[in-house]
Amino acid sequence: MQQLRAPIIGRRRYSHRRNMNAPLPLAYWEGIRRIADPFELMKFTLIYDGHLPSAGNKVKSYPASEIRNVFHDQLADLWDGHAVMRGLARTARVHSEGLRDLALTKGVPIQPEYKEPIPPVPHGYVDLCASILVPNVGGFIPLIRHSLNLSCAIDILFLRHEEPFSLMKQGGDLDGRLKTLFDGLRMPDPNNIYIGADPIDDPLYVVLEDDALISDFSVRSGKLLGRDAKYKHAVRLQVDVTIKVMRVTEENQCLIGG
Repeated sequence: MQQLRAPIIGRRRYSHRRNMNAPLPLAYWEGIRRIADPFELMKFTLIYDGHLPSAGNKVKSYPASEIRNVFHDQLADLWDGHAVMRGLARTARVHSEGLRDLALTKGVPIQPEYKEPIPPVPHGYVDLCASILVPNVGGFIPLIRHSLNLSCAIDILFLRHEEPFSLMKQGGDLDGRLKTLFDGLRMPDPNNIYIGADPIDDPLYVVLEDDALISDFSVRSGKLLGRDAKYKHAVRLQVDVTIKVMRVTEENQCLIGG
């Protein structure tokens, strides 16, 4: 029988038999840390031009609902026109008994053109991207949701007419205004009584199922110019969203590299 030789990596020979009491190299633990960190997947940008008052100590329902309506068209375009998102609509389906929905032809996964119509959900399967019903309001389709094991990081370019150093002094406090924005990024809580403007569509596309899925955020400020910029609470927001996966599954892996 031919004897196996230990592999040689570079000029150093590694034995198949390792002393179990020996400490593991730092590179090993660095690899484990990277695996444990959420994977950054795809990025997209939303634009909001309008009013952003402070929420104070409570939710300002009407401004938040107006922000949702503004972002709806942009998110609907993302779902319909982005190849990765259309791929997600195909793969984010699980059998009601937990089996994966794999479209196979003789063992080879099918890769349809992204412009092809999204097939209906087969009988016995659950669509993880399905609309979530809020009683007496309508349906909402969040992209970042628990069922897809996703979270996100948000970077905000915050433009308003005040000077950059006076963001906390005029037009409301920063924390309160960001709370209004975050309320507008998420779907309404189905367990609370809804107060706000009527959704412009049913279902309505939103960014988040729950704002607890925001892993981190950053804010950059600047001065908004123009005649309309002088109105109180007038802002222009550039919201950059980076999708992260908390756990890679067959349903969300199409987002990697998007």
